[in-house]
Amino acid sequence: MKKALVLASLLLSQIALADTTTYNVEGMHCNSCAKSIRAQVCKIDGLEKCDVSVGKVVVSTKQGVTISQDQIQAAISKAGEYKIISAEKGK
Repeated sequence: MKKALVLASLLLSQIALADTTTYNVEGMHCNSCAKSIRAQVCKIDGLEKCDVSVGKVVVSTKQGVTISQDQIQAAISKAGEYKIISAEKGK
């Protein structure tokens, strides 16, 4: 039981330490757009978490991994004519 609690605590602390960035994306107006972008962005190596909804991409990197906005924009551009208009970093 104690081992399970320690393991769960370590896992949660790793997720809490992940760098999270929210990108607001211009041109993404429907779920089909979001699905196309998700297919490109969420396959980037080094992501801990990837969530795409209409107008927004939220990514968390694995500890020690840096992914630039240019890399995210390149993946978004593969899905169509979408553009990051702002980004907000969080923990």
